[in-house]
Amino acid sequence: MSNIASDAVKSVIKERSDIFERNFASGDAAALVRDYYVADALDPVVSAGDGPALVGHAAITELFEAFVGAFEKARQVPRFIRAEGDMAYEISNSYLTPKGGGDEVEYRYVATWRRCEDTWRVDSDFFAPGPLV
Repeated sequence: MSNIASDAVKSVIKERSDIFERNFASGDAAALVRDYYVADALDPVVSAGDGPALVGHAAITELFEAFVGAFEKARQVPRFIRAEGDMAYEISNSYLTPKGGGDEVEYRYVATWRRCEDTWRVDSDFFAPGPLV
């Protein structure tokens, strides 16, 4: 049995990524975290690869405030999405455009998605600079 995500799951993850991109472009780190990650009560975890893991909306928002301060937009490009039951994971790329111009900065990430009451949201997220392959 294949665990490649269904088109429905891929579509929801695409919609959530589009919301992430819009919130990033608007510079609203709090909305980005609220709309993309699981509820704070579920202890969302993020690691930017260069320090300790961050747990909870306040810490994750602080991280993204730095990103939206340095970059004007983010572009999420899904590569691999797998799902089983109420969990899924995504291995993908993100491209950030620096404020004031310059070349996009490429990040690779692995996000674990959880089906919540209203939609799918990211439960844990690991990202680091550099290409996926």
